[in-house]
Amino acid sequence: MPRLIVKFQGTVVQVHEVTKSSIRIGRRPGNDIRIDNLAVSGNHAKIEKVDGSYIIVDLKSTNGTYVNNKKILQAKLNHMDEITIGRHTIVFEDETQVTRPQETPSEIRGPQEEPEKRAPAQGPPPQGRLKFLEPEGNPEILLKKGLTVIGKKEDADIKLKGLFDPKVAALIARGPSGYSIIPQEKGKVKLNGSAISERAELKDGDVIEVGPYKMVYAAR
Repeated sequence: MPRLIVKFQGTVVQVHEVTKSSIRIGRRPGNDIRIDNLAVSGNHAKIEKVDGSYIIVDLKSTNGTYVNNKKILQAKLNHMDEITIGRHTIVFEDETQVTRPQETPSEIRGPQEEPEKRAPAQGPPPQGRLKFLEPEGNPEILLKKGLTVIGKKEDADIKLKGLFDPKVAALIARGPSGYSIIPQEKGKVKLNGSAISERAELKDGDVIEVGPYKMVYAAR
């Protein structure tokens, strides 16, 4: 299922599963993704599902909508595209697109031109996993997704059940060079015995503690 990951100054502040065919973004209450910032218009943009693809449309916003740093009125979204709205960035994540062949318009290269030489594409990092130390007996978690959610929300990948546990306590992000953990609540996440409040790269053998769970990260 596609996700929209809202960031402010590099920190993840919201995560939204795309469960509707139309997602509205803006400052006013009632938007599906509400960004309470004066740089964002009341009704700023919308994302529509059309014939299996997702299209973002600017709603005549004051400061404009950008996709990968280009101002747009309307654009098709691809996996890991970055949408800029005001001072916030929204990453469109749709891993189903990774298996689709890339479309190359014929007009990009003429028949007499030499193909562009490109550096070999780097493969994804080895798939990480989490092994539970406490409580014992829990099956290990394969970190298949671009973003693994630890929290109390119903669709969390690692579910917390404590009365005072947050909906999202931490996120584990998969990037080109490996995995990192992003705490979302101060004092809720420990890495190797120390509380963390900022994003941290994960190394093989790191121990993560969130709520009742104590897990070791394995890089392969």
